[in-house]
Amino acid sequence: MTVIVVMLFGNPSSGGANGVPYLPAFWRDIGPFLPPRNAYILLRNTIYFDGHGTTQALVVLLVYLTIPAIALALLGRFRTPEIPVTRETEAEATALTVPVGGLP
Repeated sequence: MTVIVVMLFGNPSSGGANGVPYLPAFWRDIGPFLPPRNAYILLRNTIYFDGHGTTQALVVLLVYLTIPAIALALLGRFRTPEIPVTRETEAEATALTVPVGGLP
């Protein structure tokens, strides 16, 4: 469902079915490098042209996949370790297990 929504709302800004020449100047410059247009081209060329002409679309989509993956890996590597939680006393541990509120 998310793929359909991204493709439907992203196609006008990336040139989608109409083509890049009909876009305003700003979108004409970046439209061919947006994921919705490349997903559309990839699906269309795979279905109708047996996968011919899908190299640029695959490269752009893989770039959009690998850059966040690298960023997440770096963030995971450099995050601070969690501080272990220790309960100092038995009363503190028991206080966490007592239900809040009065008895029925």
